[in-house]
Amino acid sequence: MTFNTSIVNRIKTGSIKNVQMFGDGMKRPVPPYVVIKPIAGGDRKLLQIIVRMTIGMQDALEKYVLRELSELLDEPLEADENKITARSTGGWIGPYTDETDNTISMSRDFYIPIIL
Repeated sequence: MTFNTSIVNRIKTGSIKNVQMFGDGMKRPVPPYVVIKPIAGGDRKLLQIIVRMTIGMQDALEKYVLRELSELLDEPLEADENKITARSTGGWIGPYTDETDNTISMSRDFYIPIIL
């Protein structure tokens, strides 16, 4: 199993079941949903985890992004026969709105060391 598959599967065990990698589909899921976007990061694989909920759900959004994501990613993930632990960078952005689909969003960054 790849790291991308492993992290998607782990996040799906939480309260939001609509989880996809960035670029896996052109159509946006029905909120709430999570998009995992890999970002270049030197000696680390950076992941921006973007969470969208319906406008008016700011308290739930903040609780999910700032607490539940940490709990979901606390245990090591299995990927390509390795155990990898995702760590928070401490960075997060939001909340911000997207009026095209009436959602409010936040994102939080995590990283893993690159395994050669």
